[in-house]
Amino acid sequence: MGPANCRGSGGPSAQAGLEVVNAAFGMTVTRNMASQHIVIGVLLTAATVAIHGSGTLAVFWTLFRIRLHAVRHFGFMHNTIVLMSVIVALIAVHLTEVICWAGFYFHEKLFPDFNTSLYFSIASYTTVGYGDVVLHDPGWRLLGGVEALAASLMMCWSTVILIQVLTKIYTRHVDKWEEEELVASGRTHHPGSRR
Repeated sequence: MGPANCRGSGGPSAQAGLEVVNAAFGMTVTRNMASQHIVIGVLLTAATVAIHGSGTLAVFWTLFRIRLHAVRHFGFMHNTIVLMSVIVALIAVHLTEVICWAGFYFHEKLFPDFNTSLYFSIASYTTVGYGDVVLHDPGWRLLGGVEALAASLMMCWSTVILIQVLTKIYTRHVDKWEEEELVASGRTHHPGSRR
């Protein structure tokens, strides 16, 4: 086979070379797309952590600011209001994170509208994963799993905050009960009682 054969007819060696180039090019494109998707997953996770960090910091700052009021008005109603406020604030932080992911899905036109993007995002974030709405683009399919992993960590973070708040409330109750026991047993003088 001479050079003319390879140039004009696309003989077996030319086709084999072309297949190798196509295979290598396709592999390069796939690797670049996979790298791009991984980077985007990391960036969305970083945004989730930033939102959660600033949101939970705001919750703690608020709790710190009302601590003196909480000591003066300690009781069932006040504790219930504080606990409900913390839970609502944490849910708002989580919903903000869900909207961030949904905004990305909608921006990339992975779903036809924002409502579907939001639905998929909240199903992934909460790890419910109904399966009625899925990412059809094979390159983006792993992103739902990345969102679920990031969300699991954010849920744990929120759980730690709730445990901290509950521990403070319960510790204060125990201190109050111990003080009342001491007063009742006559071992200590209660500031409000007369002798």
